[in-house]
Amino acid sequence: MISSYGRAPSTLYSHLLRRNTNAELQRDLSTAEQELSTGVHADVYQSLGAGAAEALDLNASIARDEAQVTANKLLSGRIDTMSQSLTAIREALQPALEQAVSSGNLGSGAALRTAAEAALNSLISLGNATYGGRLVFGGTGALQQWSMPRNDTGLSPEGVIADALSAGLATPADLSARMADLDAIFGGTAADPAKQYDNLFYRGQMGGGRASVGIGNDDVLTYGVQANDTAFRDALQGLSMLASVELDAIPDPQVLAGWVDAATSLIEKGSAGFLALETELDSSSTRIDNANERMQDRMALYKGRVSDLVSVDPYEAATRITALETQLQASYAVTARLSSLSFLNFMR
Repeated sequence: MISSYGRAPSTLYSHLLRRNTNAELQRDLSTAEQELSTGVHADVYQSLGAGAAEALDLNASIARDEAQVTANKLLSGRIDTMSQSLTAIREALQPALEQAVSSGNLGSGAALRTAAEAALNSLISLGNATYGGRLVFGGTGALQQWSMPRNDTGLSPEGVIADALSAGLATPADLSARMADLDAIFGGTAADPAKQYDNLFYRGQMGGGRASVGIGNDDVLTYGVQANDTAFRDALQGLSMLASVELDAIPDPQVLAGWVDAATSLIEKGSAGFLALETELDSSSTRIDNANERMQDRMALYKGRVSDLVSVDPYEAATRITALETQLQASYAVTARLSSLSFLNFMR
């Protein structure tokens, strides 16, 4: 018969077993204390079990929305810069328009020409506005400086316009001919391609003025303004007409009146076009703000749900800590009592 004492665990094994038990209790206690202090499960996905998939999906959606909101803010900044630049352009046109009206078409030509030159240079400068280091009205380029020759053709806008008007404005026939020449330049039908607007004034990208971008929630925004849009052409043509001619030298008052009226009409048309573009851009900016607001509301909802999934009940965590402390203290007490037992102590 095999003695039952042979099946009893050894003293060493018992000691190791108790030590391992105490280590597990200490680890569980440390985890419980961490969860109580942070309010979140130490191992979120293990604690969630089947709910882990929901938490992963929600976090992925939150990350996508955060990235989209960030991209939308950059886009909104670019659009706002466009709109503000167009507002500044309209304001720069106003003194020339007021001078043309107050002169009665037959007043001081020198003052009107000066006002037109100032507005022309302001328009070109504002047309080269940038956002984030990029031109907002042309991509790689926007508007050529008035008196500066282009690197590719060697022509400057000032020189080409002066050449087109060099035959003078003495008669109504001259007025019609000069208007036709300028219409060809700004309309892109001049016989010499180098003297067409897109190759003379404009230096930006061709055919890419409007872009379509997603702004979240399956909403696609189409936006964009280029410096070769009609508003720019009209305003620049009208200002060029006033800035390139010695108005006081036009001998026929009717020709002078017709020339100034035509120029003023183009400037006013350009100003109205800029206002329409501003309105469109502001509407786009509002759409972006609304999209961001919807995504931020959704993120708040999702973050609340994730918080509910991963959060620890403070009362439950405190109760678990108390239970673990009690269990660990009991284990320590048993271990201390067992370690003090020996044959010698028994014989005393």
